[in-house]
Amino acid sequence: MPTRVDRGRRLLGLIKASTATGAVCCLLGRLQVVFAFPSHACPDYLEMRPTVHVDRYADGVFPLQATCYWDNGEQKELVSSWINPLLFTCMAVVTSCLVMLAARTYRRCRQGHTR
Repeated sequence: MPTRVDRGRRLLGLIKASTATGAVCCLLGRLQVVFAFPSHACPDYLEMRPTVHVDRYADGVFPLQATCYWDNGEQKELVSSWINPLLFTCMAVVTSCLVMLAARTYRRCRQGHTR
């Protein structure tokens, strides 16, 4: 049976791993938004009849998104589909671990333990 110190270390390790994963995920997604040049990622389709032009390009920081919209109603998401779900999962894991650590610390302080 793990001791209290082991449980705290496991939570801290989980916080570190989830934070690192979330940071890498956010960086990869942000790079996809920054390097999605609308002129290259969202070309006009001049060879189609009728000719299809880019209507608009929308990007956002949170959640990470970069989307091309054409005047024929089509759209294309430029950020990978796994980025945002993984980012939100990492945020949920970090938040729940921090709440568990805070509750654990509060219980220990009420019981009079200093360590």
